[in-house]
Amino acid sequence: MINLNSPIQTHKYMSSALFIENNAPSNVRKRTLSQKVEVGMTSLVFVTIILVAIISLVYLAHANRNATKGYALKSLELRRSKLLTENEVWDMQIAQVKSLNSIQNDPKVLTMVKADQPKYVRGDTAIASR
Repeated sequence: MINLNSPIQTHKYMSSALFIENNAPSNVRKRTLSQKVEVGMTSLVFVTIILVAIISLVYLAHANRNATKGYALKSLELRRSKLLTENEVWDMQIAQVKSLNSIQNDPKVLTMVKADQPKYVRGDTAIASR
């Protein structure tokens, strides 16, 4: 039975709890700190290369998406420009049809006759008469 009240017994168990004893067999080769660092450096370089590759791919995807959007925007601006030009052409054709020369030379206008005695109506009088 272990008596923990005795100072000698307490010291013995505390020291064994604080220090881990190496019970490994003597034929097992121990690894040195330099070997662990080399594996760590190799892993660090490998992880760094992988991270750089991932960041590069994300950047390329983002740049490609922006280039595609730029191309779509450019084509839409070109279409808008063509539509504005077409709208101006239509406006010029409408203005030409509404021009005084066009109206005077219209066949329907040419067949009209002039009224002999026109009656003018004031805005404040009644239009209908008996």
